[in-house]
Amino acid sequence: MPKSNEAKARVERMHVQERKSVASKQGPLKYRSPAVLRALDIMEFMSKHPRPYGATELSRCLKIPKNTVSRILRSLADREYTVQDPVSGEYQLSTRVFTLGMSLYTRFELRQRARPHLEWLCRQTAETCQIQVPHGDKVLVLDTVSPEVPYYFRVVPGGLLDYHPNAFGKNIMAFMPEEEVCKILPPRMDRLTPNTIVLRNEFLAQLEEVRTTGLAYDNEEYLMGIFCIGAPVFDAEGKVAAGLGITGLMHTRAPFEQEVLTCAFRVSKDIGYTGSFFTGKIKGLP
Repeated sequence: MPKSNEAKARVERMHVQERKSVASKQGPLKYRSPAVLRALDIMEFMSKHPRPYGATELSRCLKIPKNTVSRILRSLADREYTVQDPVSGEYQLSTRVFTLGMSLYTRFELRQRARPHLEWLCRQTAETCQIQVPHGDKVLVLDTVSPEVPYYFRVVPGGLLDYHPNAFGKNIMAFMPEEEVCKILPPRMDRLTPNTIVLRNEFLAQLEEVRTTGLAYDNEEYLMGIFCIGAPVFDAEGKVAAGLGITGLMHTRAPFEQEVLTCAFRVSKDIGYTGSFFTGKIKGLP
């Protein structure tokens, strides 16, 4: 057998073994979508062996019917996840896949960059410190740092929270275009506590104050007995990337606004922000 054919056969055997290994770890068949699994098989194979492929070769390598492979490749091309060579008709993954991955990388990079600054803020305040990022019509708790004290309010990374009763959500929305805010928030929002702002117009007016001071608050708006102080984080393009700050029990509350602003400034600077938003808001910052 020629060397090129031997290499192809070896690749086929490796991928069949990989698929068997993955399948052995998956849940019951009734919860799976065969079309989705096959599309993922194709994308994973093409990412591990980057070169153009035709439907016939992929069908042979992956043991998937050729017609199915052709339909999946065309669907991926329609969504710009693959590109087709106009001469050979073969497909390869597009830069859109890279862009999708980079969107997650950016999020993980932010978490990594923010972590030491959140740890500093936690030491300064002895309160739970967290950073939240936009996630559709919610905000995602990207990371938290808990204080070494007997009593504190614990926040779990990975949670999805509402924007409007949330200091960190306010930090983010204050620097979004107003039309985008109105797409996410209805004219009347859910009341979670007696202190929750429920009218969108009142909420938009509060965001004006956030833009001026750089500070947002949750004064028992999400949960009774709990407060938050937050400040916005900006990226290298000057766009809001996150909200961060402290969360604690109302009876432990202290004026930590300067510490929160300083932390947000340090994280922003660490991810490339060079703007002047924090100038005049942090004591000693020129």
